[in-house]
Amino acid sequence: MTTPTLTDLKAFLRLTHDDDDALLTRLLGSATREALAWMDDERLPDVPGPAVEMDIPEDALQGIFLLVQADYDGDPVKRESYRKAATALLRPYSRVM
Repeated sequence: MTTPTLTDLKAFLRLTHDDDDALLTRLLGSATREALAWMDDERLPDVPGPAVEMDIPEDALQGIFLLVQADYDGDPVKRESYRKAATALLRPYSRVM
């Protein structure tokens, strides 16, 4: 388990440039808050503020990264499939089925 980081997100997205770091940081924060609120799982940390250390399961972390990718890619056709895949990874941690 781990905390979502910009470095890990960029590796997931296969990005080597720093041009979009500010945007990616905002998207990562937003996606993390969305995922944690959606899961509403008492085993996971409360919805975080900036720079909060968290212990997120690896599969849920991949779900968060997919939520970022859905917004970052900007492709409306792919967006829904990314979000659907993210939901599938987050679902095991959700108390709301």
